[in-house]
Parts: sequence; C-alpha cells; structure tokens
Amino acid sequence: MGIADFALEMPSGKKSVTEVSRESGYGVEKLGQILPSGKFSVLAEGETSWGLGRDAAARVLARNPVALDEIGLVLYAGSSEWGTPFWSPAARIALELGIEQAHCYEVSNFCNAGMVAVKLADDQVRAGTHKHALVIIADRLSQLVEYGTGYIELFNFADGAAAVLVSADARYEVLGGAHHTDPQWVDSYYGEIKGGEIKVERGEKLDGLATAFIDNFTTLTHKVLAQVGAEVADVAYFLVTHGNQDTHRTYLAELGVDPSRSVFQYELDGHLGGADPFLALEQLEREGRIASGDLVIVATAGSGFTWGVTAIRRT
Repeated sequence: MGIADFALEMPSGKKSVTEVSRESGYGVEKLGQILPSGKFSVLAEGETSWGLGRDAAARVLARNPVALDEIGLVLYAGSSEWGTPFWSPAARIALELGIEQAHCYEVSNFCNAGMVAVKLADDQVRAGTHKHALVIIADRLSQLVEYGTGYIELFNFADGAAAVLVSADARYEVLGGAHHTDPQWVDSYYGEIKGGEIKVERGEKLDGLATAFIDNFTTLTHKVLAQVGAEVADVAYFLVTHGNQDTHRTYLAELGVDPSRSVFQYELDGHLGGADPFLALEQLEREGRIASGDLVIVATAGSGFTWGVTAIRRT
C-alpha cells in the first residue's frame, strides 16, 4: 500500500530577484540569501494552481491506466486559499478528469497538508474502503505575498503542484507518520483581504519559532522511526520542506546526518509548499540515487504551526 506514482507540474511564469528587489526595497545581495535560485516559479496570467494539479493528475493517470470508477477518493491539499472562495477544487478536477464515483474534498494544513492527505488516502486504501485514491497538492503561494511588507522570510514562496496516485500496488510503501500542532504560533501569520486579494500578514513575532521547528522535526522523526522499527542510520534520505535552508541543515545536524543524505534545491526554485518533497523525490529518481528497500523520511511543516514526519520505503 502507498504511493503508486506521482507527477509534478510547474507554471510557465518566473519572477526574478531583481523584480522582488524593486518591489520590496531589499538589495539583490540580501535577497540572494533567501532566493539563491535568482528566480522562482509563479503562475502566469490565466494559470491556476488547481489547473496545474489537474494537469499533473492527468499525467499520472495516463501512465497508470486504472479504471476511473475505481478511484474512490480525490483529495486536494494545500493552504485553503484556492483562488475561488466557497468552492471545491477537488471536485472540479474530478469533473475534468472524468472521475465520477469518488468522494472529493480538501485538506487544509498549509505546507504540511500534502503528506497528511497522502496518509489519509493510504489509510483508506489500506482499509479496503477504496481501491485507488488521488491526491493533488497545490498552492498559489507567490500570489499571497505582498513584497512591500518587508516579510522577507516569505519572499521565496513559489507556485507548483504535485499529483499522487495511492494504490495497493505501490512504488513507495507508506510505513508511518506523526504530526504535531503547537497552537501558540497560530497567529504568527494570517491572511487579509487587500484590494480584493488575499495577502499574508504577520502577527506578533514571538521568540522561539526557529527552535520549535528543530525540536518538533527531531522529536517526530525519532517517534516515526520507533514506529517502523528503524534508526537514523537506516534512513537513506531525509526530504525536508524547502521553506528555510538554515532550518533544513540544522535539522540534519541535530540528527547527525550528513547533507549528502538529503536533497537541496534552493538554487533551483523557491518554496513550492507541500509539493517540495515530491520535487526532491523526483530528483533522486531521475539521478538514479534511490533503490529498492531504501527508507525515506519526509519532514514537512506548515502555518498553524504543524510539523509532520512521514516514513516511506521504496518497494
């Protein structure tokens, strides 16, 4: 049981550090610490995050000719800002793909939502409730950033989507997962309507969030490894949400893990939300660096704040 296949879809637009510098007032050198890629993927005019997710799902289904009436679950995972209010992107994607027998709904847990949705789907397939499930992970993060605010930690927010087919015949078995929300950080970030658009605002900046990231990631990692009867040394790769490179490296250091056992894509693109781990997994596969039996830990986090760690194994 687990991930049978997955695909990513990127938008056609790009935004450069020079543009961000002009809009924010920060110098290019300073922004280079947040955006070492020099440019990042953004939705172009006429593109939508759910449309990217639909296209990624269509490619997965084209490669895996499962009967559409055997897909019993379609989950759309992200940060709840779908672009159209009071509306279901999961149902719309099902409609456009011809999936008519599924329960379609959204999972909102910000950048942690993707792996939550994969685990929900895997649980239902494992229980025999559905033969196949489809998870779409997509956000329009770049469109939520107002560069004039000075919230530089958000400036790497980019756009992209992933689609995951969950079936009994799995390429990656989902072994276990653990998630934890620390509600004291709930008002750290929130959305406001400005000029008819949703933009992210920052609440009172409390001390300790960076430490909370490391503490939760390491605690949950050890918890999940205990669940699956493994140790840090048994893990082939640690894939981490690409929100902050310093957090990524500190987490590995706390576990005593060499950076070669992870994937760093900060110089390739921005932070794609919940799709980050699948972009990293795709790179491992493309480079032939992952083999049958390899254990992979996926560490994700999202506003709220919630942290999650999921263990998967290449079959």
